[in-house]
Amino acid sequence: MGLEAVGGLEDIFPDYAALRAQGFAGVSLAKPAIMIAITPRTGSTFLCTALHQAGQSTEPNEIFNPGGPTQQECERRGTKTFAAYMASFARDPDPAFIFKTGWYNARPLAAALTRLFPALRVIYLDRRNIAAQAVSQLRAELSGTWHARPDQPRRNEVTQDKFDLPRLRAIIQTMEQEKRDWEDWFAANNITPLRLDYRQLDTNVAEVVRQIAGTMNLPLRPEAVTGGGLMKLADALSADWTERVQRHLYNLS
Repeated sequence: MGLEAVGGLEDIFPDYAALRAQGFAGVSLAKPAIMIAITPRTGSTFLCTALHQAGQSTEPNEIFNPGGPTQQECERRGTKTFAAYMASFARDPDPAFIFKTGWYNARPLAAALTRLFPALRVIYLDRRNIAAQAVSQLRAELSGTWHARPDQPRRNEVTQDKFDLPRLRAIIQTMEQEKRDWEDWFAANNITPLRLDYRQLDTNVAEVVRQIAGTMNLPLRPEAVTGGGLMKLADALSADWTERVQRHLYNLS
């Protein structure tokens, strides 16, 4: 698997392009690392908040997302180069460094991830109901509300007339491709991830944290999880749109 096109981290780290050209020689995290591999709208923020509540010192973040999270982590960690950024992960007090990433941000580093994190383990967070996943994505795009806490009002309400089947088809195609890309990466790197589904989070997030703690040998306290502190955004409109998508795409009665 060859190195792919540079993604955007080179605009943040002055040493990134040179390190990448050298295959990141000499840059790696010896400490155990856990990557939560995701596609959009799978409940990863909910899960990461729960992990923090259960005892992970910092809430796992999208460390390779140059659209904002990377800059936030750099500021919090006081790092300016990619080498220093990677080194800073070892200083976190947790026994394992946990981060999350979507395929779009992982892709430029896909060939190097197991070199950057030689003690890498993977959690794959999926959402088998891709129609509901796509509806969640579209509603977030339309409303500008990606996550909300109980005391935080939604920015814009979405009405029935905003249903957009062509856009939903396009979202589903992109999500299906990203899911295939993750599966190809797992196979190419001989990785068997811990597989979790959105429905498990929705049903009992504390039990999911307990499963992660047991599988990954982490000293987490699932009993401290209070539900993630986030409000569920899906409602009757979401259910109606999901049914319409399934009827159109899968010929369901």
